[in-house]
Amino acid sequence: MRRTKIACVCLSLLAATAAPGVAFADAVDLEQRVMQMEKELQELKALLKQEGQQRETEVAAINTQVAEVAKTAPKANLKLGDNTTLTYGGFIKVNGLYSDYDDGPRPGNIGDEILVPSTIPVGGVGEGAQFDSDVKTSRFFFKTSTQTSAGLLNSHFEMDLLSGGGDERVSNSTNSRIRHAYFDWKYSSDASLLVGQTWSTFFNVGALPESVEFIGPTSGTIFNRQTQLRWTKSLGSGSFMLAAENPSTSLTDAGSGIAASNYDDNSVPDIVARFNGKAGNHAYTIAALGREIAYDDGLLDESDFGFALNLSGKFSLGNGDDIRYSFSHGNLGRYIALNAFRDGGIDAAGNLELTDVTGGYVAYRHNWNDKLRSTIQYALATADLAPGIASSNTERVDNFNVNLMYSPTPKLTFGGALIKASRELENGAKGELNRLQVTAKFAF
Repeated sequence: MRRTKIACVCLSLLAATAAPGVAFADAVDLEQRVMQMEKELQELKALLKQEGQQRETEVAAINTQVAEVAKTAPKANLKLGDNTTLTYGGFIKVNGLYSDYDDGPRPGNIGDEILVPSTIPVGGVGEGAQFDSDVKTSRFFFKTSTQTSAGLLNSHFEMDLLSGGGDERVSNSTNSRIRHAYFDWKYSSDASLLVGQTWSTFFNVGALPESVEFIGPTSGTIFNRQTQLRWTKSLGSGSFMLAAENPSTSLTDAGSGIAASNYDDNSVPDIVARFNGKAGNHAYTIAALGREIAYDDGLLDESDFGFALNLSGKFSLGNGDDIRYSFSHGNLGRYIALNAFRDGGIDAAGNLELTDVTGGYVAYRHNWNDKLRSTIQYALATADLAPGIASSNTERVDNFNVNLMYSPTPKLTFGGALIKASRELENGAKGELNRLQVTAKFAF
């Protein structure tokens, strides 16, 4: 319709100029014709402008749709038979770390590569800053999706390189390790059953903030993966989870503070119940953990019941920023701060005593533009150590991180972070870590 009108305007203009001898015979008629031509010319310009704007709007809409599809599209799909699709992906991440331990020599272990609060030296003399670089947090995964007569079957197998091995003198070799290995059976439209190793149901991965560091708010976050059987039921906009997970007990001996992991003697799995909900722009999780903590050293055989709660979530702000948080309390032990605190200890009389831990973090991410963003985060955990346990055990850990991330394209990210962390023993001895970390990451 618009093109027909444009054509009519053009024909009118041509007709007005086709017979100059007649058109210019009368001055009044000439003025009227000129005014009519100007009016029709303005209409033509307006129509062309409107059509151009509509074209731009249509192109922009198409580009937006393509971008959204690209975000959710599988990384790479291969058909395996008639009913199975294989997806693979991962990322290469290169880290550079400049670390300064104020109260002792460098750990000489995994603490040189990622923040592990329990490895921060305490009560010694610092030896100056050191520089390390590695690619150990790089990872790859394979996923499958199979449609069957009994429902949809999904699987996930993932590995990274953060497992030691080799050395830095020649080859910088490292061993691979399993992160995830599980399958998930969606046996109905609103229920599924997961079997295998993955994130503990007690851990809300969606509340973990973006970080240059391997984890980020390490000192205050729940963080572990373990074998489990998990049932999930959708409940409108939320869901309920119930899981039985692999148990483990980590204790210390009275007077020594030395880990006594050989006392692990659990007879029942850890039980986790979790509800995932949403209220407006707030997505949240409430989880409860019940666990047996037990030991048997051949002479004494004791066990006790531990309980813990976690509240975590994410507030999405109107400008694209977000606030993430997690708060936990109870007999957390190995579940928080990468096992900075033991589940309890064995006192001088051989009795099992449990430790209470309170911890959490808050993080705020701000988007400066569509390619540049930053996150500031603080994490803290403190322990109420069991009576009769050595005062050389860790009582408090915390860390503060601020980072800046730049992504020229969604799959490529460069970042830098300032990290300050500390560990304090019950006897008051304290150690601090100051670290500058840079990273380059390409996802495929």
